[in-house]
Amino acid sequence: MKKQSSNNKLHGIAQFVLFVTSYSPLFILICLKQVYGNRDFIYWGGFDLNSLTIFIQKFGLSFFLILLSCFGFLGCFWLFKNLEKDSKNGENVTIIDINNRNSESIGYIATYIVPFLFQNFNDWYEIVAFLFLIAIIYRIYINSNLLIVNPLLSFRYSIFEMEYETQSGKRKRGLVISKEKVLDENEIIKIYSIGHKLYYASLRKP
Repeated sequence: MKKQSSNNKLHGIAQFVLFVTSYSPLFILICLKQVYGNRDFIYWGGFDLNSLTIFIQKFGLSFFLILLSCFGFLGCFWLFKNLEKDSKNGENVTIIDINNRNSESIGYIATYIVPFLFQNFNDWYEIVAFLFLIAIIYRIYINSNLLIVNPLLSFRYSIFEMEYETQSGKRKRGLVISKEKVLDENEIIKIYSIGHKLYYASLRKP
């Protein structure tokens, strides 16, 4: 983690692993689709240039996405382990108003993941076009509140939009991600900044 002015901002690798895990369901489905569609090529044909070319053409994308997903899962594990530790240095605030935003993950799946499932990924054009669009979405992702909108994280974490009051009496708004499934008004929580109006939150320990 590094500091930028008064905020702690997730660095590039942390942003990247969050993006990868948010798209890992799509990556897994693409792998299954590509492997099933090219199942006739699954046999040992020796190790030569022709076999390598066929492997890259028929299964290269799947192999790349599997490696990417593994990197994302491991990186995300370490990221939240560090956030849990760093959040002890967060700021105590009082919740004024709060709304659950877990439904954002459903919209994320429908808008950003489902459309890719109708591609065949059997030729270089579709593969390159897919990677190009993913790169564009990644740039949008890391510069928006989509950073904490993640279908897989929703299994363990919840997203809230809240208005809160600082200890100095100032009222602010932001999005928080927390292990807590329910947060209520007038509750005191500890928030740790991970970006512009993005926070990791935990209940204040008595």
